Amino acid sequence: MELNNEFKRHLKRGRFFTKNDRVVVAVSTGVDSMVLLALLQELPVNIRPQIIVAHVNHRLRKQSEEEERFIREYCNAHQLKLFVYHWSLADHPQTGIEESARKMRYRFFAQVMKEEQATILLTAHHQNDLAETMLMKLTRGGQLPQLIGIEEKRPFASGVLERPLLSFPKHRLREYAINNHLKWYEDLTNNELTVSRNRFRHQVIPLLEKENSNFLASLSSYHEQIELAVELENQFAQEQLAKLSNKDGHLDIKELSQLSLAKERLVLVRWLEKTGVLGLKRGFIEQLLADINNRHLPQFERQVTPDLVLFKNYSELFIKNVNQSLQKTQTSINSVVKLGRWYSIENDYQIAIAKDRAFFNQEEYCQEMWLAPEQFPLTIRRWRERDRLPLKNGGHQKVGRVLIDQKVPLSRRNQQLVIVDAQDNVVWVVGRKWGWFTRPRDYTTRWQQLFIGRHDLKRRKE
Repeated sequence: MELNNEFKRHLKRGRFFTKNDRVVVAVSTGVDSMVLLALLQELPVNIRPQIIVAHVNHRLRKQSEEEERFIREYCNAHQLKLFVYHWSLADHPQTGIEESARKMRYRFFAQVMKEEQATILLTAHHQNDLAETMLMKLTRGGQLPQLIGIEEKRPFASGVLERPLLSFPKHRLREYAINNHLKWYEDLTNNELTVSRNRFRHQVIPLLEKENSNFLASLSSYHEQIELAVELENQFAQEQLAKLSNKDGHLDIKELSQLSLAKERLVLVRWLEKTGVLGLKRGFIEQLLADINNRHLPQFERQVTPDLVLFKNYSELFIKNVNQSLQKTQTSINSVVKLGRWYSIENDYQIAIAKDRAFFNQEEYCQEMWLAPEQFPLTIRRWRERDRLPLKNGGHQKVGRVLIDQKVPLSRRNQQLVIVDAQDNVVWVVGRKWGWFTRPRDYTTRWQQLFIGRHDLKRRKE
């Protein structure tokens, strides 16, 4: 069957576009994009979309100017609207020029779509491109979704990017171009074996085709199967996350560990992606799973991005933006305590120190405290590693040990507040334990009686 007839049938099955759609066609003047443009022009009027051509003059090769003149003449002869972008030499980077060029092209295509109110971008990626990408991804390693390689359709800019030639091999496109006397330009850099993709194109794939003449078709079949497998994986992961996550998005460790290791890994990765953690390496994920399932490690924290930290807190996992939390807490602490004033601690509770018990309501928690004159003023701040709490027997206990003994989650330990006296002695590990200061016999006449109270903001809201 001739390529143009196969192309028409493929378009109908894939529902790529209609005659009412405005499509931007990326044309480099290479054989692939020239064939795509010709096939679109050959479509019957009842299914042919409104065609807009977009071409980039990269100014990387001597023939770039000739290629631009050719596509201008072609579009003028065929009454096609054309947009051309010139990539200034001053904008060429010293390194990573291929990736920079790709990003620049797609920014330009998106701009053309916006200006022309087009909803579809068409590119001429074909079956060989798909095979090269899949093999490169397979060689590098990674997650299963990456093995899809190139998607036939995906969201892009204000619409969708479609690749209607993805199921056709390169040799069919070249045969069509020759048989229909199409003119095109070869990019000689595609033959340079210093480029990874070119080695797969000219060395690896030909060897595999010697082993199996239908290798490209087989890989395309795997591509479709992987797409379906990933879709089913995502569906399963979403169902599990709905079951295993609470209203705050925390993940239940006990329920997660009931899954097989492969499913546990899948759900964990999808949960991390949902919370904004992307691209973690396989080794890091495996160590994370081992630590999550380690009963002798009830708590831990792991930095997963510059801003985000993963916490295991006995029975659940959750992600916290530590930079935002620290900034929020620091606005309320590290200041001299004024008597008779409430201090908000995040959004959880307030504390106050007053001379009179009547300052507090009857239902509010309140503790009596006697302090020597030289202990004033008091300061509220976050605890430090060296902080010690004075005990009744004359000894001291590290504040860190208090937090460990009371099983305070790691995520909250860094936020723990203390009230200290003028000598920086800990008076109160806020909400957890009081310090003991030995009183003289006449303390009621020489020392200051204080009342330290707290009320829960969340409880009051309820």
